Amino acid sequence: MKYCAFTIVAKNYIGLGQILGSSLQLYNPEMDFKIFVADEFEHPVVNIPSCVVMAKDIVSFSEEEWTEMSFKYDLTEFCTSIKPSCFTHLFSKGYEKVIYFDPDIYIFSSIEEILSKLDLYDIALTPQIAGIHPTYNGEHPEWAMNVNGIFNLGFCAMRNSKQALIVLDWWQKRLKDNCFADRSTGNFTDQKWMDWMPGLLGNESLYIFHHLGMNMAPWNYFERELYQEGDDIYVKFRTDDNPQRHDKLIFIHFAGYDYQKMKQGIISRKRIENLQEYNDLKLATDIYQKAIIQNQHIFDAFINQKYSYATYANGLPIATFHRRLYHGLLEKEEQLFTSSPFSIGEGSFYNAILERKMITEEKLEKFSRSNLPNMDKKKRIISWLFKTLYFAMGYKRYVLFVKSLYFYCRPEAHTFLLKHPK
Repeated sequence: MKYCAFTIVAKNYIGLGQILGSSLQLYNPEMDFKIFVADEFEHPVVNIPSCVVMAKDIVSFSEEEWTEMSFKYDLTEFCTSIKPSCFTHLFSKGYEKVIYFDPDIYIFSSIEEILSKLDLYDIALTPQIAGIHPTYNGEHPEWAMNVNGIFNLGFCAMRNSKQALIVLDWWQKRLKDNCFADRSTGNFTDQKWMDWMPGLLGNESLYIFHHLGMNMAPWNYFERELYQEGDDIYVKFRTDDNPQRHDKLIFIHFAGYDYQKMKQGIISRKRIENLQEYNDLKLATDIYQKAIIQNQHIFDAFINQKYSYATYANGLPIATFHRRLYHGLLEKEEQLFTSSPFSIGEGSFYNAILERKMITEEKLEKFSRSNLPNMDKKKRIISWLFKTLYFAMGYKRYVLFVKSLYFYCRPEAHTFLLKHPK
């Protein structure tokens, strides 16, 4: 039987993918491992690892579709949008069981339990949270779980079956145009679509792992505690609101960790800043940090490679707002520009946004209390403006106006900015 695991990265994270592969094959030597690279190398590279597959060479998307997807999606969205294509490619190569892992995952023991479930089921997933918590104490808010989806797609396992191939075809078609992380539409990359699986497949095809040692991650640290017995690490419920059980640690999803600081011996995260430093996590983070340090030369080999689809042809960065405006034009089938969206020059998409002063060196992708100074003061000013508007418009018109703002929260709704006035 042929088994394969894979991950998807931009080329700068090939080294991180290799570290994942080494941890996998240490405990599972029978597994093949592939790294699909979502972008491209500008120049021929002779030292590309043998496990690397250039995704553009194997997907079924046309050149035009690939260009549109790589422009309208940001890095994470684009990497996840090609996941079904990678599964399909590996099945076409004769693999009977295929498992996807995010590149920031590390394997701590055998994955035999996953492989054995694929003897009986077509697809296996892991939920974000494994227990029922009447009083929720997680640092990651429950509303964010609702937005992101029930299952975490840092892991997904499938067997080569008719049912799995049908799901992959269904999934790929949706991710071609709807793989955005967009709260306003209820989308969250490839992940939210998997919430459909329990309804579409039923118990005979879908297996949901409630194994505490699978896909342990920062958003479920609050419910899972590590402890050691002999040479093995186990996981139990940290809270007392669920029947206690003990599972062997299989893999942890180190999402949001700062790998550059890990090389310096510092455990630090870029996301979920209020996450508690649970002492028991050191049993696992010390192992992962050691692997990063020992394989620093592998990690660094490609780390300075720039993402191919991050800039226009002149090297200026493509903002998320630009990407979504372009997607808005595609949605409306408005052919205002005939050249590649990455191109510059007369008649290009770039020239249109340049004329409207939408090119800035400031990073406007994300804002929060940590990176937006005086946020409370700004909110008070905005509230004052809305209050003034209320008295000017009156109650009825104000309510209708506020409801209409929902439509304009999507950048796609602002394509009118690109049209010249008649």
